[in-house]
Amino acid sequence: MKTIWTTTPTAFLAVVVITLLFAVGATGASTPAVQKILPAKDSVKGFGIVAGSLQYAKGADLTKIYNGAVDLYTGNGVLAAARQLYQRKNDYVEVTVHEMKSEKAALDFLNYWKKEHGVKSLTKTKTSSSFIVTKPSCMGYTVVGKYFATVSALYSSDSAKNDVKSFMKVVEKKTIDLTKESSR
Repeated sequence: MKTIWTTTPTAFLAVVVITLLFAVGATGASTPAVQKILPAKDSVKGFGIVAGSLQYAKGADLTKIYNGAVDLYTGNGVLAAARQLYQRKNDYVEVTVHEMKSEKAALDFLNYWKKEHGVKSLTKTKTSSSFIVTKPSCMGYTVVGKYFATVSALYSSDSAKNDVKSFMKVVEKKTIDLTKESSR
Protein backbone atom coordinates (compact mmCIF):
# COMPACT_ATOMS: atom_id res chain seq x y z
CA MET A 1 0.00 0.00 0.00
CA LYS A 2 1.32 3.39 -0.98
CA THR A 3 1.30 6.24 1.56
CA ILE A 4 -0.53 9.23 0.13
CA TRP A 5 0.16 11.73 2.90
CA THR A 6 2.42 11.56 5.91
CA THR A 7 2.60 14.12 8.63
CA THR A 8 4.28 14.93 11.89
CA PRO A 9 2.26 15.64 15.03
CA THR A 10 3.21 19.34 14.71
CA ALA A 11 2.00 19.54 11.11
CA PHE A 12 -1.21 17.74 12.03
CA LEU A 13 -1.82 20.17 14.91
CA ALA A 14 -1.22 23.13 12.55
CA VAL A 15 -3.82 21.77 10.10
CA VAL A 16 -6.35 21.34 12.95
CA VAL A 17 -5.74 24.89 14.24
CA ILE A 18 -6.07 26.41 10.75
CA THR A 19 -9.27 24.43 10.13
CA LEU A 20 -10.74 25.66 13.43
CA LEU A 21 -9.81 29.27 12.63
CA PHE A 22 -11.56 29.04 9.27
CA ALA A 23 -14.60 27.48 10.93
CA VAL A 24 -14.79 30.25 13.52
CA GLY A 25 -14.35 32.90 10.82
CA ALA A 26 -17.08 31.33 8.69
CA THR A 27 -19.45 31.23 11.67
CA GLY A 28 -18.93 34.93 12.38
CA ALA A 29 -19.41 35.82 8.74
CA SER A 30 -22.67 33.92 8.55
CA THR A 31 -24.40 35.86 11.33
CA PRO A 32 -27.59 37.21 9.74
CA ALA A 33 -27.70 40.99 9.25
CA VAL A 34 -30.88 41.32 11.34
CA GLN A 35 -29.08 39.69 14.24
CA LYS A 36 -26.06 42.01 13.88
CA ILE A 37 -28.40 45.01 14.17
CA LEU A 38 -29.78 43.95 17.57
CA PRO A 39 -28.35 46.09 20.39
CA ALA A 40 -25.48 44.66 22.43
CA LYS A 41 -25.52 44.44 26.22
CA ASP A 42 -25.49 47.90 27.82
CA SER A 43 -25.98 49.67 24.45
CA VAL A 44 -28.76 51.32 26.39
CA LYS A 45 -27.44 52.05 29.86
CA GLY A 46 -28.40 49.45 32.42
CA PHE A 47 -30.08 47.03 30.01
CA GLY A 48 -28.66 43.54 29.70
CA ILE A 49 -29.69 40.77 27.35
CA VAL A 50 -32.05 38.15 28.76
CA ALA A 51 -30.25 34.82 28.41
CA GLY A 52 -31.77 32.54 25.79
CA SER A 53 -34.08 35.23 24.41
CA LEU A 54 -32.53 35.52 20.95
CA GLN A 55 -34.82 34.28 18.18
CA TYR A 56 -33.99 34.24 14.47
CA ALA A 57 -36.18 33.05 11.63
CA LYS A 58 -36.22 33.25 7.88
CA GLY A 59 -38.90 32.37 5.32
CA ALA A 60 -41.32 29.65 6.44
CA ASP A 61 -39.66 29.54 9.89
CA LEU A 62 -41.00 33.05 10.66
CA THR A 63 -43.93 31.30 12.37
CA LYS A 64 -41.51 30.78 15.31
CA ILE A 65 -41.56 34.53 15.89
CA TYR A 66 -45.00 35.64 14.72
CA ASN A 67 -47.32 32.77 15.58
CA GLY A 68 -50.65 33.49 13.85
CA ALA A 69 -49.67 36.83 12.30
CA VAL A 70 -46.97 35.44 10.01
CA ASP A 71 -49.04 36.12 6.86
CA LEU A 72 -49.26 39.82 7.73
CA TYR A 73 -45.47 40.04 7.93
CA THR A 74 -44.52 37.84 4.97
CA GLY A 75 -47.29 39.40 2.86
CA ASN A 76 -45.73 42.79 3.47
CA GLY A 77 -42.26 41.67 2.45
CA VAL A 78 -40.54 40.37 5.60
CA LEU A 79 -37.79 37.94 4.57
CA ALA A 80 -36.09 37.36 7.94
CA ALA A 81 -36.32 38.59 11.51
CA ALA A 82 -34.36 38.55 14.76
CA ARG A 83 -35.85 39.28 18.16
CA GLN A 84 -34.21 39.74 21.54
CA LEU A 85 -35.35 40.66 25.04
CA TYR A 86 -33.50 43.14 27.25
CA GLN A 87 -33.84 43.70 31.00
CA ARG A 88 -33.06 46.43 33.52
CA LYS A 89 -34.27 45.32 36.96
CA ASN A 90 -38.04 44.85 36.43
CA ASP A 91 -38.15 46.65 33.07
CA TYR A 92 -38.16 44.62 29.84
CA VAL A 93 -37.74 45.82 26.26
CA GLU A 94 -38.23 43.64 23.20
CA VAL A 95 -36.45 44.54 19.94
CA THR A 96 -37.35 42.91 16.63
CA VAL A 97 -35.41 43.66 13.45
CA HIS A 98 -36.91 42.66 10.09
CA GLU A 99 -35.14 42.36 6.77
CA MET A 100 -37.59 43.43 4.08
CA LYS A 101 -37.56 42.58 0.39
CA SER A 102 -36.86 46.24 -0.47
CA GLU A 103 -36.63 49.75 0.94
CA LYS A 104 -40.08 50.46 -0.50
CA ALA A 105 -41.53 47.42 1.29
CA ALA A 106 -39.97 48.61 4.56
CA LEU A 107 -41.48 52.10 4.20
CA ASP A 108 -44.84 50.69 3.12
CA PHE A 109 -44.92 48.44 6.21
CA LEU A 110 -43.99 51.38 8.45
CA ASN A 111 -46.85 53.35 6.89
CA TYR A 112 -49.19 50.39 7.44
CA TRP A 113 -48.43 50.48 11.18
CA LYS A 114 -48.62 54.28 11.22
CA LYS A 115 -52.17 54.03 9.85
CA GLU A 116 -53.09 51.19 12.24
CA HIS A 117 -52.07 53.35 15.21
CA GLY A 118 -53.67 56.54 13.88
CA VAL A 119 -50.35 58.37 13.78
CA LYS A 120 -50.49 61.50 11.63
CA SER A 121 -46.83 61.91 10.66
CA LEU A 122 -43.43 60.27 10.75
CA THR A 123 -40.26 61.60 12.31
CA LYS A 124 -37.75 61.69 9.47
CA THR A 125 -34.00 62.10 9.41
CA LYS A 126 -31.56 61.82 6.52
CA THR A 127 -31.33 58.05 7.09
CA SER A 128 -34.50 56.95 8.91
CA SER A 129 -38.25 57.28 9.28
CA SER A 130 -39.93 56.43 12.57
CA PHE A 131 -42.71 57.00 15.07
CA ILE A 132 -43.53 56.09 18.69
CA VAL A 133 -46.90 55.32 20.23
CA THR A 134 -47.58 55.31 23.96
CA LYS A 135 -51.02 53.70 24.06
CA PRO A 136 -51.83 50.94 24.91
CA SER A 137 -48.10 50.48 25.58
CA CYS A 138 -44.96 52.28 24.49
CA MET A 139 -43.72 51.02 21.15
CA GLY A 140 -41.42 52.45 18.50
CA TYR A 141 -41.27 51.67 14.79
CA THR A 142 -38.33 52.63 12.60
CA VAL A 143 -37.03 52.06 9.07
CA VAL A 144 -33.47 52.43 7.80
CA GLY A 145 -33.03 51.25 4.23
CA LYS A 146 -34.58 47.80 3.83
CA TYR A 147 -34.65 47.15 7.59
CA PHE A 148 -37.80 47.64 9.65
CA ALA A 149 -37.53 47.45 13.44
CA THR A 150 -39.92 47.53 16.37
CA VAL A 151 -39.01 48.35 19.97
CA SER A 152 -41.54 47.57 22.66
CA ALA A 153 -41.32 48.54 26.33
CA LEU A 154 -43.06 45.80 28.30
CA TYR A 155 -43.62 48.10 31.27
CA SER A 156 -45.31 51.38 31.92
CA SER A 157 -43.37 54.18 33.46
CA ASP A 158 -42.27 57.67 32.67
CA SER A 159 -38.95 56.33 31.37
CA ALA A 160 -40.47 53.83 28.90
CA LYS A 161 -40.67 56.35 26.04
CA ASN A 162 -37.07 57.50 26.58
CA ASP A 163 -35.90 53.88 26.75
CA VAL A 164 -37.70 53.06 23.49
CA LYS A 165 -36.11 56.13 21.85
CA SER A 166 -32.67 55.06 23.09
CA PHE A 167 -33.06 51.53 21.71
CA MET A 168 -34.31 52.94 18.40
CA LYS A 169 -31.23 55.17 18.12
CA VAL A 170 -28.94 52.16 18.70
CA VAL A 171 -30.81 50.10 16.08
CA GLU A 172 -30.69 52.97 13.58
CA LYS A 173 -26.94 53.51 14.10
CA LYS A 174 -26.13 49.79 13.85
CA THR A 175 -28.22 49.53 10.67
CA ILE A 176 -26.42 52.49 9.10
CA ASP A 177 -23.03 51.03 10.09
CA LEU A 178 -23.98 47.63 8.66
CA THR A 179 -25.19 49.17 5.43
CA LYS A 180 -21.93 51.13 5.04
CA GLU A 181 -19.91 47.97 5.82
CA SER A 182 -21.75 45.85 3.25
CA SER A 183 -21.41 48.48 0.50
CA ARG A 184 -17.60 48.41 0.72
